[in-house]
Amino acid sequence: MKGTLSKLAAAVLIYLASFSLAAQSLYEIKFVDKQKNPYKGFLVFFNEGNAYMRIAYTSNNVYNVVNVDYTLRNGTNHQGTQYSMLTGYNPVYITDNKAGLRYNPDYFIWFYDEHTKKWGTPYTTDDSLLNVNNYILVDSYTKLDPQNINDTYLREFFGSEESQYFSLRKMCGLTSDSDDGTVARGTGRNNTTTTDNKNKYNSSSTLHLVLIANTLDPSIGTGCATDERNLRNEFNEVADALGVSFREHIVDGTAFSKENVQAELNSLQPSENDIVLFIYRGHGFRYKDQKEDWPRMDLRTSSYAAINDNSSMNLAEVYGILKSKGARLNIILGDCCNSEVDVSSVTTSNYLTFQVDNNSDISKLKKLFLNSNGVILSSAAQKGEVSWNTPEGGLYSMSFLQALREEISYLSSDPCNWNDIISKTINLARNKSTATYCSNCTLQDGIQYVSVVGD
Repeated sequence: MKGTLSKLAAAVLIYLASFSLAAQSLYEIKFVDKQKNPYKGFLVFFNEGNAYMRIAYTSNNVYNVVNVDYTLRNGTNHQGTQYSMLTGYNPVYITDNKAGLRYNPDYFIWFYDEHTKKWGTPYTTDDSLLNVNNYILVDSYTKLDPQNINDTYLREFFGSEESQYFSLRKMCGLTSDSDDGTVARGTGRNNTTTTDNKNKYNSSSTLHLVLIANTLDPSIGTGCATDERNLRNEFNEVADALGVSFREHIVDGTAFSKENVQAELNSLQPSENDIVLFIYRGHGFRYKDQKEDWPRMDLRTSSYAAINDNSSMNLAEVYGILKSKGARLNIILGDCCNSEVDVSSVTTSNYLTFQVDNNSDISKLKKLFLNSNGVILSSAAQKGEVSWNTPEGGLYSMSFLQALREEISYLSSDPCNWNDIISKTINLARNKSTATYCSNCTLQDGIQYVSVVGD
């Protein structure tokens, strides 16, 4: 019986950037091995380098649960087909293993269909040589809604004294803690709008989102538009969860210009208890003789227009302007290149991404947004580097949402603070630009300045 020694069932579903797109996501997968023995698995996915699975199966009338750590990587096979593969390691039996069974983690492999432009249903195999004759198509995989998970289901995979079990109970709303909560998915807002949310925690604060996106650019516009949509939805939901007002200042499409960026910055009048989040998504560059480490935002509507101080703006200038406005918390992020003009930053690599739920610990959100004072400045690339863009979004923007959601997750045991979020953003983006995930990318290492107290 194959399952007596090694077989893995996992839980996986494709996640759209921004990926959506990330906190944790929960998935279930069911399949059988070559002997038709059934397996049922549960995946907790944080990011491509951090996931674990619980696998439940019965062998000789004994119920077994194994924990396996997982990572995700991309590649291209000999036939030129792109694939993404989950690889397991460090298998540990959670239930008693009196029989001394060994558990060899399986691979889970998705192939990209160039005709449909979609990732297909995953295959699984425990063959380390990855012989295609040993691939098995999974029977089913399902994205799990935490609000529909009950305690009985969790106990299929977790012991009653495990820390992960208690965290998942919080995430699934199975505790009586009145401070628990979730962030509901939203629809976003129109340009320069204000939303008055229910005053759950702090009625005197407003979250200002200043989003500058070059959505019509022929090379990166699609990715910029995807990031704009995800970021608007995300922070509308954050504001709603915290019970603060939400105001958008959007410069995109045909309005994309330095004049309109300056107009939005000049019109911004935050109170001393407000949060201002400025995000730039577009081309960036630096002059050959530039001393400043931070990139310049390329605010031209046409690549044929002259590029100079009248059509660009340094990210450090935004920092100075916003800091003088007196908001309690200022966050300035630039997802753009930091190299000389006319360097391409578009990759054709397709990313298998996992849909990540934003079931967040409200106490962590409060710590970050309501109990923090200071300023954050970060960009996607160091001087001389490019910032990579895909149709699913920029690697930096996607990684920022991943890092934020992971830090505010019920399942995260790390201290929740802005320094860790920005550092993790940079590390995740760098990881995505390695050959493991992007065959034609050069490494991008972001830069950061974080001066925040109270988080």
